[in-house]
Amino acid sequence: MYLKRVELSGFKSFAAKTVLDFMPASNDVLRSDANRGITAIVGPNGSGKSNIADAIRWVMGEQSMKSLRGKKSEDIIYAGSKKKSRLSAASVSLVFDNTDKRIPLDFSEVVITRKIFRGAESEYRINGSSVRLMDVIDLLAKAGVGKESYCVVTQGMTDAALNATPQERREIIEDAAGVKQYQIKKERSARKLELTKNNLERVQGLVQEIEPHLKMLKRQAEKAQKGKEVHEQLKSKQRELFGYLWHTYRTEHAAASERKNQIGIDVMNAQREVDQLSDAIAKESATAARGETLLLLEKERSALQEKLHGQEKDLVITEGRLEITKERRAMEAAVRRIPVDLVYVGDRIAALQKKYDALFMRLATAVSQEAIVALRADAEDLRSAFVKLRDEISKDEVDVPAQHDAAALAAYDRTIADYGEKITAVRAAVSDTRSDLDGITQQILQERKKDHDARGHFFELEKRLRGRQDALSLLKDRFNEAKVEIAKIDVRMEDLTSEVREELGIETQHLSFDSTSVDRGTLEKEIARLHAQHEQIGGIDPLVVEEYTETQERFDFLLKESEDLDRAIISLKEVIKEMEQKIRDEFSKAFERINAEFTKYFRIIFSGGNAHLTKVTVEKCGAREEERVGDGIDGEEKESMEPQEKRETEIGIDIIAAPPGKRITHLPMLSGGERSLTSLALLFAVISYNPPPFAILDEVEAALDEANSRRFGRILQELSTQTQFVIITHNRETMRQASLLYGVTMTEEGGSRVLSVRLDQAKDVAVE
Repeated sequence: MYLKRVELSGFKSFAAKTVLDFMPASNDVLRSDANRGITAIVGPNGSGKSNIADAIRWVMGEQSMKSLRGKKSEDIIYAGSKKKSRLSAASVSLVFDNTDKRIPLDFSEVVITRKIFRGAESEYRINGSSVRLMDVIDLLAKAGVGKESYCVVTQGMTDAALNATPQERREIIEDAAGVKQYQIKKERSARKLELTKNNLERVQGLVQEIEPHLKMLKRQAEKAQKGKEVHEQLKSKQRELFGYLWHTYRTEHAAASERKNQIGIDVMNAQREVDQLSDAIAKESATAARGETLLLLEKERSALQEKLHGQEKDLVITEGRLEITKERRAMEAAVRRIPVDLVYVGDRIAALQKKYDALFMRLATAVSQEAIVALRADAEDLRSAFVKLRDEISKDEVDVPAQHDAAALAAYDRTIADYGEKITAVRAAVSDTRSDLDGITQQILQERKKDHDARGHFFELEKRLRGRQDALSLLKDRFNEAKVEIAKIDVRMEDLTSEVREELGIETQHLSFDSTSVDRGTLEKEIARLHAQHEQIGGIDPLVVEEYTETQERFDFLLKESEDLDRAIISLKEVIKEMEQKIRDEFSKAFERINAEFTKYFRIIFSGGNAHLTKVTVEKCGAREEERVGDGIDGEEKESMEPQEKRETEIGIDIIAAPPGKRITHLPMLSGGERSLTSLALLFAVISYNPPPFAILDEVEAALDEANSRRFGRILQELSTQTQFVIITHNRETMRQASLLYGVTMTEEGGSRVLSVRLDQAKDVAVE
């Protein structure tokens, strides 16, 4: 695996799309034992060459704008210049050769892209597929690289290792040991463990909360089950009755409609004959003037006939509605037998007492003779009521009106009265219209009679016309009767539809009838009995059983969930323990190797001296934890906050470095150059132990003199057999070690521009 190229577009000073190709001189894939190459990136200060290192760190998941030398996310997007406007987005892609499958993907080339917009929206892609930041970090961690590893090293990072705390130096060794994926897994397992514990507490709390409610629901469900059985029997009987009635009404409606249609055909035929006779009579008119008069009269008669037809239709509908309303009122006012018990007698006495009190008040204010006569009549009624009550007490049962709303009966009475008045008015209107029609007919006959003597055939037509008109009137009466019958059936069907919706909650088309003989009276009594039985059981919510079932299922689910969470906690603890053991083992092995390599490179760089790493026991950051102490009383907690100091220790790393001829016991005693060389020795030790596939070094050798720069170059050449180096530098010795040289300049438009020279090929050309 190696870094093939970097593609930048709109990132910081790289406004135009820029590609830095790090391919080796040969197109052959690099072998594990071949020189992986050194690329140098040079340029004057401010040209933007360090932005390349920032871009690589950014793609690998860097989220800190401070580390990228910015304040906010928009700072990494090209901000524009006097000659070029700002850009709306920035993107960087890293292209890796993955023929060795170090990146665990089934691709020989892997492209990781990060893009950001000015709205602060950011996206990650791997080979064009959208992924999460976590996916990128995990993938790079498995390949041994990452934004926090030593694959991207800036000048400040080299000295940071010396200024770091022992705990932070331990993290450096752990990163070099390749335990990042174990640490990520451990941290995620720890977060999952904490979340699982919280979930377990919530589940256990829910179980304790649901259990008493479940017991109460169970008792209610058992009672509701009995009511449900009665309710199901009731609905079954209602379905049977409603299905029978709906079938009966539809059959009657179909038969009535067929009769009406047949009568309608007869009416049309009769009307056609009447019209034909009327046309024939009209032709018998003696003069044009008389014909015009007859035409006007005929039009007027047609208008009156149309008016009469509408009035008759209104009359038929009103009469039908009147009959239906009377039937409904009769059903509403039906009587029932009830026992004469203390409740009944008490209610009757209370009602009579109210009437007596009202009568007494009226007697106190009565002054006229008419009022006194009226009071005498009311007193006689009150006495009769008491006598009737006395007679009823001696009986076991009495007939009383069924439970109904007096206002409803009054409304029915008003409706019946309104329909009666309307029928009277419509009948009067029909009578008037018929009188007018008869008058017009008489006028027509008179007009035609003037020519009767001259035209004998005219009288025959008139006679036949009257006969057909009489027959037509009879047919219309029968037709209206059929419409009334259909209207009655429609009203019954509408009432049945409403009742079915109210009682069963379904539409009538879902009713069924199997043609079984049904005794309507017996079935209605059975339905009434089931109604009463259901009311005696009580108004238990029918959803109680469903709620009980759902609560029981939820209770069982929570119990199972609690068991699963217990097992998950055990499993997570085992995972954390396993990861900690792996981290310790890998750390111990890495520490010994890196310590030896550190000593080796320190002596090479300083031409002697001694340096090594040592383990120290350090105290973790003192954390004052507030321990909650309480004892539950009736579900409440008494809390006392007792601060306790938890003191824990951990292993840290300290650096002991003594250049040749010096006895230095503390790192702060080193000079600036010595600190830089010591940092480089530690950097080379880490790289030599766990060689990353590539390393970006940003001016890490800036403080070295010429001799040390040569040593630095030799070490780079030695390590380049395992690691691909991309070095941002001003150092000429470092440039001599590079096989590929990129130069970065700043254009007049304010953007960075890259030029490349392949030095190994240039040497061959020069020799030729």
